[in-house]
Amino acid sequence: MNLQAITVTNFIGITILFVLLISSYLVRQRKQLSDRVFSAMIGITIAACIGETASFWVDGKTFAGVRTLSAVISTVLFAMNVTLSFMWCVYVDLRLYKQKSRLKKYYTRLAIPSAALILALIPNLKWGYLFSIDENNIYHRQPLGYIYFFSVFMYLGLSVVVRYRYYKGSQKARFFPIWMFITPIIIGSTIQLFFYGISLVWCSIAIALAGTYMSLQNELSYIDPLTQLYNRNYLDHILSDISSRGAHVGGIMIDIDFFKSINDMYGHSIGDQALINAAELIRNAKPSKSVAVRFAGDEFIIVSEADSEFELLNIEKSIRNHLNKFNAAGRTDYQLSFSMGKSLFNGDSTIDRFLSEMDDNMYSEKRKKHCRSTA
Repeated sequence: MNLQAITVTNFIGITILFVLLISSYLVRQRKQLSDRVFSAMIGITIAACIGETASFWVDGKTFAGVRTLSAVISTVLFAMNVTLSFMWCVYVDLRLYKQKSRLKKYYTRLAIPSAALILALIPNLKWGYLFSIDENNIYHRQPLGYIYFFSVFMYLGLSVVVRYRYYKGSQKARFFPIWMFITPIIIGSTIQLFFYGISLVWCSIAIALAGTYMSLQNELSYIDPLTQLYNRNYLDHILSDISSRGAHVGGIMIDIDFFKSINDMYGHSIGDQALINAAELIRNAKPSKSVAVRFAGDEFIIVSEADSEFELLNIEKSIRNHLNKFNAAGRTDYQLSFSMGKSLFNGDSTIDRFLSEMDDNMYSEKRKKHCRSTA
């Protein structure tokens, strides 16, 4: 890989990252810690693309101070490599768990290997056991330097474990494209690991960051921002797929009873919290192989791989059990109540009929409750 190719490769990476940085800034509504970590990763990668290009340009040159300059640039690049892979783990955790407290609990210890590797770069300037710059100002990678490649793979693997454990214990919507980030980096790092003189890692990271960012935009189109359930757009998507396949599914429409009274009596902020509580309750009560959607306002829909009314009755029973536990706990000033209507889709009918049957059955139960409340 010649100098011009390396320059062009890293310039492409820098261009991608600047576009990404501008785009993420324009659409960002809340500057959460995860957003700041992501922006820092972009900044580090831009600096690394510039630094790596500079390191190739000065390699073999002979002017005053060039060996020191080469050693400093390479040291910083090694440090950036380790730092970025650790930051990716932090970012994954923040995106999934959204708990800053976890950083102190887990990541102070997980930072020890990266801190040790960064500190090991200081004596390397004298002893050259990770990389060395010879008297002709030529860079040489030493066998111990491969540890830094493997540290990247270690942190990438750790991020996969974090994601797996989160999804194993959570039924929240799954829009975190971790492989969109990891795959380009593994490919670029592996090629650079085995073919000395090739520069692909930082451009691969630029592609990985861009791919991750674009994939995460699915949250804006498919996730309800208040309840964190899927929204109507995603429901239309899965119903279209179900219709085209003629799949057998069951559905339950859920409406919060007397929701207007909660808003009128306690205010809209409490009303929003009631919606959040209802969504959490539904999420915990539904089967794992099902989708919970905020359909509209205070209405929710569960679409499940159920092919009998008995299975839907069990889901309803689970929801009512969770509802009773919530109300019995007395954590809120209000009591939640649901009206539910179920329907089966066997491929012979239409999606519109599937939805309208749920709606009709739900309102049938709702009318009975309202009649009792005014009697």
